[in-house]
Amino acid sequence: MNLNRMALVFPGQGSQYAGMGAAWHSDFTEADHLFEEAADILGYDLKALCMAGPITQLSRTSYTQPALLTISVIAFRRYMHEIGIIPEFSAGHSLGEYSALVSSGVLSFGDALRLVQERGRFMEAAAEAGLGSMIAIRGAELNVVEEFCRLHSTVDQPAVIACYNSPNQYVVSGHHASVAVVAGKLEQRGAQITRLQVSGPFHSPLMQHAADRLAIELQKYTFHEAQWPVISNVTAQPYSDVDSIRQGLILQMTHPVRWIQTMQYMANHGVKQSIELGPRTVLKNLAKEINTTIEVLSLDRDLDRVELERRFSIRDWVALSLSLAVSTPNANWNEDEYLKGVILPVRRLEELLRNSESGSSPPPASEQRQEILGCIRLVLQTKQVSEGEQKVMLEQLRRDQDGAVSNFN
Repeated sequence: MNLNRMALVFPGQGSQYAGMGAAWHSDFTEADHLFEEAADILGYDLKALCMAGPITQLSRTSYTQPALLTISVIAFRRYMHEIGIIPEFSAGHSLGEYSALVSSGVLSFGDALRLVQERGRFMEAAAEAGLGSMIAIRGAELNVVEEFCRLHSTVDQPAVIACYNSPNQYVVSGHHASVAVVAGKLEQRGAQITRLQVSGPFHSPLMQHAADRLAIELQKYTFHEAQWPVISNVTAQPYSDVDSIRQGLILQMTHPVRWIQTMQYMANHGVKQSIELGPRTVLKNLAKEINTTIEVLSLDRDLDRVELERRFSIRDWVALSLSLAVSTPNANWNEDEYLKGVILPVRRLEELLRNSESGSSPPPASEQRQEILGCIRLVLQTKQVSEGEQKVMLEQLRRDQDGAVSNFN
């Protein structure tokens, strides 16, 4: 049972900047291991590129994609080390979907890195003809954007919605001639148009050749069962199995990113809290515009990082769990069972509480949370609390942790 309705979200291309992540990976030893692994696989010093640029190179698709994946995976590892709550879902925006798949164990970091390096090359090659462009649109109704795309597209010169980012922002991609006409028509209607600095018409039919090449590349890699559901960009639904993930990654190249629908799906399935793992705060900002009940905290924002540590502190979690373990009435008078199932786990919780207060270097938060949950379940079972009551108590424990910080909002 997941005690927090948490989702992890990962940003896509456009979030990169020189120096990204420095605030939260400079003192995290696992970051260095991942940068070293990345350098071995890619054949260049990715850490130097991420930290110092030049931004012209960092913004080239074939470099951007491995860089963003690596920074997002470092962010995820830090999250698991310090917060460690298993999410209900993870999801990523475009390239970020690969980061989400690494987080849930579908792809190893090394395999995902190799894949996105090739993906970036395929996308760059498909864009070299210079036929495509992308625009971001604000202040236009969706049905108007869809209608203009339909009216001014041809098979050879498509213009399609590439991203449903928020009710205020859509991205159109395709042949530069058709996209220019759509942009002009929308500007006449008062919409605000931003021409995106990208190397090609991503998420449009013009990426079909890149999608075909990616389909062949994907066959080389082993995909594992997800440890928790990952939501597809294409369907805005969780992937059902490994085969659907491969298919989804191919379709993603030529189909739109349904980010509004993804956030709505998570909200409809009880998610209240989301954490953006990667550079900038793009997904946090979009979440406010989508106007779901989900609050997003971004690891790349100092105030959010402080709030994350405060809101989901292990010390508070173990203290609440210990209180529940001790205060729950007992209905089991077998001394041996009581010793093993109540006294020993309570002592272990007391020890974990002392450790959390001593400042010693503890094991990752994800491991501690599993152990704490195991202790509390054992105590409740041994005290012969019914399964229904156990469920209610664990749910209340979650609310107590959330409630301890609800006054902050």
